[in-house]
Amino acid sequence: MTKIKKYLIFITSVALFGELYFHPFNSSLRFSAGIIVLNLIILIDEDSSPLSISYLSGIGVFLVRIFIRIFFVSMSFRDSIALHFPSIIYYIVYGLFILTTNIRERKNQFITPIIILTFADIISNIFEIMVRSQQITPHLIQMTILVGIARSIIAYFIYLLYKKQELFLLTREHQKRYSQLNILISDIQAEMFYLKKSTHDIEEVMGKSYQLYESYKHDKALKDKTLDIAREIHEIKKDYYRVLHGFENFLKTFEKNGTMMLSDMLVIIRENTQRYLIENKKNVYLNFDFKDDFELKKYYHLFTILNNLIINAIDACKYKGVIHITQDSDPNNIIFYVRDDGEGIDEDILPYIFNPGFTTKYDEKSGKSSTGIGLSHVKNIIGEFKGTIEVNTLINKGTTFKVIIPKNSLIGW
Repeated sequence: MTKIKKYLIFITSVALFGELYFHPFNSSLRFSAGIIVLNLIILIDEDSSPLSISYLSGIGVFLVRIFIRIFFVSMSFRDSIALHFPSIIYYIVYGLFILTTNIRERKNQFITPIIILTFADIISNIFEIMVRSQQITPHLIQMTILVGIARSIIAYFIYLLYKKQELFLLTREHQKRYSQLNILISDIQAEMFYLKKSTHDIEEVMGKSYQLYESYKHDKALKDKTLDIAREIHEIKKDYYRVLHGFENFLKTFEKNGTMMLSDMLVIIRENTQRYLIENKKNVYLNFDFKDDFELKKYYHLFTILNNLIINAIDACKYKGVIHITQDSDPNNIIFYVRDDGEGIDEDILPYIFNPGFTTKYDEKSGKSSTGIGLSHVKNIIGEFKGTIEVNTLINKGTTFKVIIPKNSLIGW
C-alpha cells in the first residue's frame, strides 16, 4: 500500500467516524467518535506522522461536515465554514500534543498512554471551545474531562485487542512452522535408517570386490577390473559417509535439548493432519486420547511412527471415517494404538506390509505406485527402540496397529 493511499484511508475513516456523535449523560454537548479512530491509527501505525495524520484528519472532518451541511441541511457555505473551522484547530493541537509526548515509545505501558491520550483530548477540546468563543464553565470542563477519559480508554482497549489478535496470529504462524519443522526432522531421521543400512551394504560389497581382486591376482585383466570396482565402491562409500555425517550434524543442533511433552507433540500431529485432510478434501475425524503425559527424549522418532500410521489409516478410510489415536502404558512399556474404520487389509497381503517397497497404493492420475517404505520405516524405528508392532484387521471393518515401546527407550528411564 502506497503512503498516499494509506493516508487517504486513514483520513476518510476519521472523517466518517467523526459524524458519529454521542451526548454524554444526556447533556446538550456533542462529541464525535472520530478521535477514537485517530487514536488507534496513531497507536497502531508507527510509520505515519502523528502531526500530519492529525492535521489531515482535521481537514477531512472539516470538508465532510461542510458537504453534509450544504447538501443535506441547506446551510450556507459561509455559515458552514464558520461553524466547522474550529474542528481543524482541535486536530492540530491534538497532533502537536501527541508529537511532543512521544506516545509511541510508551504505548505498551498501559496507564501512561491512556493519560497522554486523555490530556490530548481535553486540551484540544479547550482550544476548540476558546476558538468558538464559548464560555468555559465548570460543567463544560467536567464533560470534557469525562469524554476525554472515555474516548482514550475505549481507543486503548481496542488497541490492546488488536495487539492480542496480532500476537495470536503470529503464534499460530510460528506454531505452524515449528510443527512443519518437526515433521521434516522426523522424516530425515527416518531416512537415516536407510542410509545407515546402505552404508553397511556398501561395506559388504566392497569387501567382496576386494576378495575377488585377491582371488584373481594372477589374471591381469580381471585384477585391474576388480580393483577398479573396489575403488569406485570405496568412493561411493565415502560419499555416503559424507551425506550421513552431514545429516547427523544437522540433527545434533535440534537434539541438544531434544525433548517434548507428549501432549505438545500430539497437538502438532493433529494440526498437521487436519491440514492434510483439508488439502485432500477428506471427511475423516481424528480422536486423540492419551493416558499419560510425559517428556519424550526421542520424539522425532515417535513423530515418524505415528505420522505414517495415521496417514495409512486415512488412506484406508478413503474419504470418510474415524481414526482413534490412543496412548496407554504398563509398568515397563508405553503403548500406542492407531485404529481406523476403513477397508481393512487383505489376509494374503498382510505378511508383506512391512517389506520395503511393498505397496498397494497407486496415484489415481498418473498410475504410479507409492514408494512403499512408510511401514518399513515404522518397523525399523520401532526395532531401534527394541519395541514391537502388531496388526489386527478385518475387511470393511478397520485396522488397528498396536505399537509397544519400552519406557527406557522412549523417555529414558
